[in-house]
Amino acid sequence: MNTKVESLKKIYLFQKLNQDELLHIAEKIREVHLPPRNVLYDMGEEAASMYIVKYGTLQISTSTSHGDDVNLITLGEGDHFGELPFFDDEKRSAKVEAKENSELYELRYADLHDMFSKNKEMELKFYKEVTHYYIRRMRKLTHDLAYARELRKRFA
Repeated sequence: MNTKVESLKKIYLFQKLNQDELLHIAEKIREVHLPPRNVLYDMGEEAASMYIVKYGTLQISTSTSHGDDVNLITLGEGDHFGELPFFDDEKRSAKVEAKENSELYELRYADLHDMFSKNKEMELKFYKEVTHYYIRRMRKLTHDLAYARELRKRFA
């Protein structure tokens, strides 16, 4: 059993890929060790990779205009992060810091682009999953905003 392939299967981005496609991606993955309290990247940095948490705990945070830290989410085994700049070529929008010894799988955007240029079916499956995922998130956000507005009306 290939642990990298097993990790990839759990991520929405890769769920529709077949075993050969997953193996091809797994060959490109590099392992990264991140000790506790070490920052993997910070807001505003250039982005070249996405990551999958093999084990450990990471904190994703951002800062307010006043410099206050805002914790967005804590990630653990099987979670992924850092994929957004792959789609929009923007810089990092948050800081990622290890809370404990963590092992990550790094997948470079250049490797993904290269694979997709050689396998359009694989690219199509990938982008379909991304589209479905972001539609679900958008629907949830729309629902949450409507609920927040309703609460605001009730308690204003």
